Amino acid sequence: MDFKLIKEPDIEDDNPTLRTIAAAFQSLDPYQEDPVLTLWPSKPIDDSGYLQFQYVFDSKTGDIEFYLNTTIEPPNYEPRRYSYIAKSMDEVKEIFYNYFVRHKLPDISYWEDETDTSNDMEVLTMPVFKEAFQTVRKNGKDIYKGFGFKHLSDVTQYYVHPNNQSSTGTTSLCQPIGEALVMFLTFIKDVNGFGDSTLGDYYYRENKEVFHQKIMVPEDWHNAGIIDTSIFSYRAYFDVQNIIVGAYDINDNFIKDFIHPLSNLYKLLPSFMVLLAYEMENNNDFSSLVHNFIESPAADIFVNIHEDFYQNHKNDSYTLQYDEPPYMHPKRFTSYKDAFAVRFENQRNITVIQEKRPVSFPADSFSNEYFNLIPNLPKELKLHKSLYALSNAIQNGDTLSTLFHGPAGTGKTIACKLVCQEIKMPIMETVNCTENLDEFILGKYIPQGSEFVFTESYVTKAIRYGGAVVFEEINFAKPQYLAFLNSLLDDNGFIRLDNNEVVKRHQNFRFFATMNLGYFGTKDLNQALFNRFNAVIELPALPDNAIRLMLKTRVPNCEPFIDKMLNVYHKLKTKIESEELEIVISPRNLENWARLAQHEGYIRASEKTILPIAKNDRTLEAAIKGIIFVYKWV
Repeated sequence: MDFKLIKEPDIEDDNPTLRTIAAAFQSLDPYQEDPVLTLWPSKPIDDSGYLQFQYVFDSKTGDIEFYLNTTIEPPNYEPRRYSYIAKSMDEVKEIFYNYFVRHKLPDISYWEDETDTSNDMEVLTMPVFKEAFQTVRKNGKDIYKGFGFKHLSDVTQYYVHPNNQSSTGTTSLCQPIGEALVMFLTFIKDVNGFGDSTLGDYYYRENKEVFHQKIMVPEDWHNAGIIDTSIFSYRAYFDVQNIIVGAYDINDNFIKDFIHPLSNLYKLLPSFMVLLAYEMENNNDFSSLVHNFIESPAADIFVNIHEDFYQNHKNDSYTLQYDEPPYMHPKRFTSYKDAFAVRFENQRNITVIQEKRPVSFPADSFSNEYFNLIPNLPKELKLHKSLYALSNAIQNGDTLSTLFHGPAGTGKTIACKLVCQEIKMPIMETVNCTENLDEFILGKYIPQGSEFVFTESYVTKAIRYGGAVVFEEINFAKPQYLAFLNSLLDDNGFIRLDNNEVVKRHQNFRFFATMNLGYFGTKDLNQALFNRFNAVIELPALPDNAIRLMLKTRVPNCEPFIDKMLNVYHKLKTKIESEELEIVISPRNLENWARLAQHEGYIRASEKTILPIAKNDRTLEAAIKGIIFVYKWV
């Protein structure tokens, strides 16, 4: 009789011998992915069409088991599938020997008939995200611990995703995603806050495509009637498009008969939690949003996370099954808790370095006449700890030139001034490259009596005597006016003035530059100049709490309206980004709005401070008015 031998994934033999079968057994690795060996006879043996062996792990203990299976197809009868756990590898080889040489199966009555149970657990392919909006608990529509939101709450005032395709352009939440998000955020907060978690963990393969998760149900979720008290924990497995979820009792036994396998109440919560784990590890923007929420929980961020999660996957369908997830071998997976512990330790070490307060220049480092040029900013403006180490590098000369970049209104120029304020360095000149940078940046000849005398600029004085200069919006500048920076920022820095004098760079000279990226009129910075910056720092958009503090400190009367102003700000930013408009709104616009509103109210003040960002585009102005008029401003 002819046989075909298949050892997945890499051996296929149409004419096997006992020797090649033995070699195939020898090459099987219990720890590889799906190590399977199958013999296919050309004619059925005892009504079996194949004999298969596989190493498997006991889902409870993790012990290796020797698993055999076959399907018996008697004439005129339905096929039945049988499995057997061998006591040893020798027994496995004996069964294969008898099958191959004697064409016999052992007494099948000792094998387990899996036919009746193999289809108990229904498998569905479904768009779970859209299904979630049709699903709600029978005992209420509230999203548990979800900032008072309910199933289908309209939250358009908080956030509208650029890919929102609803006919009304509105944003709404749903209970299954919202409650999965609440439990997932609780788990992340628990880990991030204490370096350990009583709620469980999630695990992922190196390629971040296969995920396992175990989440313990918090007691308050039982008390509030959100989850049945019989369910003590959930396990979930995700592999590309397949989701397997299971519920377990207090003894860690799989709940098989107590609940309907795919009841909406129990399938979606663990499904969304394992998908949230996948999103955390594969989407950096989403992960940042989650950690922003952990640091400062707020309704608008919650809405943002929910909507981003939904919009990113609303059209995805998954094969969803209620069953025990497959065994996870710890050596093949990375634990989120373990990975966080490493990140936490690294961050702690960074923080220790960052928290070293900046050191000031000695009092005699600069001429007395320039002391009044050391910045003296309002008290509400403080240097962020993340810039402490940079400040020390600037003070001791390890960092000569620094470039800050980021969106408008993030405080790039303020950051330069705060650094100089901390290290007691005078800013000799601040140059706006969109207006003031010309061929006379280092100085020019000025008539004095009957002759012309070269008068150097404060930029040159800083180079000659020490001090800082700041070039704002440096990527707006014409390249020919920046050429002197190449020699100035070289190791042996110098400049040559129009009067042919060569000025060597003072040891206490520092150069700062700022620029926005991606705005109309900007250019890419010359690569040779870009490479001369010792440090390049991206400043992210100011968080809401920083904007709120700024407004409350500078314009105290605006405090009752700050949340509404921030909502307008975020809606306009979303519109600008989604429609790729060449306009900018920044926290400065909000401050100007608040200041003028003290005198003529928020509606009229917006016409002079917010509407002008539309640059006379009447359609856009009307859209901005529509956003502002949603709110009550008295």
